[in-house]
Amino acid sequence: MDQLFGQNAVFSPLVQILSMDAQVPEPLAQAIGGMGLRMTHAQFATDVPEMTLALAPDLLILACPPLEQVMHLVRLMEDAARIHCPVLLSVTLPVLDDLPESLWAGCHAILIDPDSADYAASISVALSSRHGILSDISRDVDAARLQRLADEVGRIARTLASLSAQAPLAEARLADMRPGFFGEPPGVDHPPNARDIREMIRMRRLRDRFFDASLFADPAWDMLLDLMAARLEGVQVAVSSLCIAAAVPPTTALRWIKLMTDNGLFERVSDPVDGRRVFIRLSDNSAEAMTRYLGSMRWGQGQVI
Repeated sequence: MDQLFGQNAVFSPLVQILSMDAQVPEPLAQAIGGMGLRMTHAQFATDVPEMTLALAPDLLILACPPLEQVMHLVRLMEDAARIHCPVLLSVTLPVLDDLPESLWAGCHAILIDPDSADYAASISVALSSRHGILSDISRDVDAARLQRLADEVGRIARTLASLSAQAPLAEARLADMRPGFFGEPPGVDHPPNARDIREMIRMRRLRDRFFDASLFADPAWDMLLDLMAARLEGVQVAVSSLCIAAAVPPTTALRWIKLMTDNGLFERVSDPVDGRRVFIRLSDNSAEAMTRYLGSMRWGQGQVI
């Protein structure tokens, strides 16, 4: 089933969708329509080996695919990679921990129970990542707001620069005081333990009872704390559990997990008992940095991190 949206749809990127249902998921259809993209849709067939890419799509979206037929899905992703076609995978939270490493590696992004905004944001980023693909940012819902913010930041920077030039210091000898020496890097004077870290996490969540949680959203730090506590406890952390620890929507948490993994802070490891399951853990370098940071703190004096 092919659908075209917008007056200039013939020039728009083509999105191929494969889903378990005969119809395109409503949030996805809204995102595609709102972005003026072309769309082709097919239902996952019983005979999975027949699944192929259609018309060299610019983006492939797999909506709740049958994970038991992972080899066929991997082959489909490999076909997409050969034509530089990014792949978005949409799944539900209960099956997140069952995603095998092969599917994690082949996806540009993984979405958890996404709404239309999640789809639109991920589609925009995925299409802009393609080589040779020009993205029409005028279709980005937040483009105008981001431009206004950029203009405001530029105006403030120019104002500060002008004020600095117009008001020189009275004496040239005056300047910011600079330290004559630097202390040694903090050591591990107070080795952290899992109980203390869990208390830090509890205090962070306690703020949400009295203030808007979005004021303190810091998924990277929340996940670092959770993984450090788990490392000290000697337990494995499932992807779904880490998403909950991030205290942000699951799709947002997954984007942070991917970013932290790509930057070497996290590592994905397969379950030694069930190779289809994936756990997340701190890399050795991250664990050492967390140990040194937490070890340099003085516990028991009411600090709130």
